[in-house]
Amino acid sequence: MPANRDISINLLGESDMEHTPFGRIIGWAVTYGRYIMIGTEIVVLLAFISRFSLDRKLTDLKEEISEKQDIITANASFEQDVRTLQNKLATAKTLMNPLVNPFDILTLFERITPQGVYMQSLEVTASTLSVQAVAGSTNAFSQFLTNLESSKQLSEIDIGNINRDPLIGIQFTFTARIGGGKKK
Repeated sequence: MPANRDISINLLGESDMEHTPFGRIIGWAVTYGRYIMIGTEIVVLLAFISRFSLDRKLTDLKEEISEKQDIITANASFEQDVRTLQNKLATAKTLMNPLVNPFDILTLFERITPQGVYMQSLEVTASTLSVQAVAGSTNAFSQFLTNLESSKQLSEIDIGNINRDPLIGIQFTFTARIGGGKKK
């Protein structure tokens, strides 16, 4: 038997191909190209494997949303009952608030209104008071304002639309909140 010799056959022909552009591309593709291919395959495999995890999470989220929608649907009538009850309680609270006694408001105005000041209109609601009045002189007007500010039953007093008419006097309007509180 002949001696064991290693025989190698190079089909690319290294000596001639190394110096040509095509030979350099082939050399680069054979050495670095395989690393790029391996890296690409790893990325593809990771994407493929992560797909299973993401699909499972998506399925879990869809089931969770479905369960919560069922809970919301089941409790819709209860929520409607609670809202109806809240509206009824708000209405009852409004009705149970102490109503303003018109006699008390008139008595208050009799005390704070000096001679020479006359009311043209008086509007009373549950918590506010709107008045249009005429003062015959500036002294009567200033005295009325002083009395109005010192009243403990009225707060948040807002004077507006002051007009002076030589024949009538000083016409003015004001609004106030009925009940104690901070004054403006």
